Amino acid sequence: MVRDPQAAAIAARLRAEIAAARNELAIEIDANLRAATPVDTGHARANWVPSIGSPAMAEVEGSAAHDAGVVAVRGAKLTDDVYVSNNAPYLGRLIGGSSAQAPAGWDLEAIDRAVQAVQQRHDGLSIDVSAGGTGATVTITPRATANEDA
Repeated sequence: MVRDPQAAAIAARLRAEIAAARNELAIEIDANLRAATPVDTGHARANWVPSIGSPAMAEVEGSAAHDAGVVAVRGAKLTDDVYVSNNAPYLGRLIGGSSAQAPAGWDLEAIDRAVQAVQQRHDGLSIDVSAGGTGATVTITPRATANEDA
């Protein structure tokens, strides 16, 4: 099969942009969640850990796991699954509004802000986040152009 070199180059650029947007989105979501997490001891905030391949499955102390996760996500390939997880056992109560520092749903607001920020930087892409089960799924696709819609 002979591929058109121009089409192959466009496809490669598109894959690179989608991967970059996905990686930026994970980092932005992580930063927003960390900033929005209500703080007493700082344990819940410190447990936001980005990762590739599978979600982080253990509670963490300190910043080493988080810092390593950020580095891994920044270098993730398009074929890698990317996660931002938190294993603080009381996180669900915080998300539900148990702290006077943040209302219920602060996590979704943080994610929405991240999507908007990354969407502005990658205007040619469409970013969709759908909640489900114990997390959310992000889909990033090329935005249809006026010529494609005709």
